[in-house]
Amino acid sequence: MKLFEQVAQPLVEQTSSLLGISLSITDEKGIIIGSDNKERIGTLHPVSSRVIEEGREVVFTKEQVDNLENVLPGIAAPIWFDHKVIGVLGIVGEPENVRRYVKFIRSHIEMFLRESFRTESELVQMKTTELFVQHLIHYRDWKDTSKLEEYCQLLGVHFNRPRVCLLIHVPALGELSSQEDPPLTQLQSLISHLFRESNEDIVCPVTQDQWAVFKLVDSKDEPKLKRTCDDAVSKLTAFLDREGVRGGVTIAYGKSYTGLEGAARSYQQAKKATKAGLRSDPEERVYSFDSWSILPDIFLEDIDLRFLEMFADDIRNIWEFPESDMLIETFIAYCESSMNVSKAARNLYIHRNTLMYRLNKISELSRIDPQSFEQCMVLYIALKKRERNPLFMKGSGKGLL
Repeated sequence: MKLFEQVAQPLVEQTSSLLGISLSITDEKGIIIGSDNKERIGTLHPVSSRVIEEGREVVFTKEQVDNLENVLPGIAAPIWFDHKVIGVLGIVGEPENVRRYVKFIRSHIEMFLRESFRTESELVQMKTTELFVQHLIHYRDWKDTSKLEEYCQLLGVHFNRPRVCLLIHVPALGELSSQEDPPLTQLQSLISHLFRESNEDIVCPVTQDQWAVFKLVDSKDEPKLKRTCDDAVSKLTAFLDREGVRGGVTIAYGKSYTGLEGAARSYQQAKKATKAGLRSDPEERVYSFDSWSILPDIFLEDIDLRFLEMFADDIRNIWEFPESDMLIETFIAYCESSMNVSKAARNLYIHRNTLMYRLNKISELSRIDPQSFEQCMVLYIALKKRERNPLFMKGSGKGLL
């Protein structure tokens, strides 16, 4: 047992120093792997095999060990783990003097091994989960999904029922310096407590400031998902405030799907909802991919710039006009006011005639009809895309640059 070999010497040194007695620990082959006398480490303790075979304490008096090599007087007791003897504890000294320590030290070693093994198992489970999730969210990059299926078997999770991906975003964590110690373990425990209702619910960090939750959902659970997220935001924010981490928390979620590909799709939706929600409605804290308040923003984000290049020459005059920023602001406000001239003028705090003059100038420069919804929609998309991609149609040349 590798873990036993790793902890034996530190356990011996700590316990021997604390109690002022001489100790040794052997493995299941009788090799000393821990001793306060370091010269004995790696040597064979010949009588350990008897203790392991009988599974009970054996007492060795001074007279009994006179003719035995590398055996000192004292008591040897079996160390148990997972219902089997994995080694031997040796306490050196007159048996009657050291007997009182046997039960205490052995119990301490066995308890330490159980806790260390549990912690190590949890770390392995966590690392396996992290690797699985990284594979899952990049599902489209994998031609062979057998590796993902192997991970599912290791983790004991199945994707034959609907799952939704929730993306928990704590931007302040990404801004912390390397000297600061964020409360990541406690935060993950709280996220698990808030969202894990089944052993198959997966909670895992995907970046320094984001956690993904792949949660089993039934159709009846979906309406209450928003309430669950609202409650979680409040509790997570309160926890981070207590830890001195400021900046707020947002949660976004996609739609529910079955299968590995469906889970990856839900993650991508949650990711897009996070980005669009923070841009279009930063005061909100919970975003749903199918919310119409952010769907237009998601739609704009997904439009390929190459599509806009096809008619770039027709609208380039707008960018080259000396007062292009004013015209663009006016046209966007007009479109976002449902193409209502009076409403747009009020929103811009300008006279209606001023707005009409600017719209006519845009019409003159781009040859669009300001009364045509279809034509305005195309120009609106181009202008909004330009806001997010400053290099688009910049300069006098064609293309993106």
